[in-house]
Amino acid sequence: MRIWRALLPLALATFAVCSLAAAPQSTPRSQVQRMVDQLNVTAEQKAKLDPILDDDNKQVRALRGDTSPAAAEKKAAIRKATDEKIKPILTAEQWSKLQQLRQDRAKQDTKKK
Repeated sequence: MRIWRALLPLALATFAVCSLAAAPQSTPRSQVQRMVDQLNVTAEQKAKLDPILDDDNKQVRALRGDTSPAAAEKKAAIRKATDEKIKPILTAEQWSKLQQLRQDRAKQDTKKK
């Protein structure tokens, strides 16, 4: 009985730490991040891309819900700046595949409308 009293707090603490470690990220991955995931990037590329894509995601999310033309222009400018940063990191084949994924996504979006 004494062993259980001693082990119970340890077991609960271990469970709590494991639960926190398995918790999902606070911000969901953006559409661009999910597309880049499909490009089979190397660990080195991923290390360079992740901060760029996280910043892009934060900036675009800040404009979420704003349907004004100014917000659309800002989003386009953010995406253009992101593209200028990620293109040199990707191979020509990866960049081409990203462009194709974007075109496929645009076709899906027009079908929904």
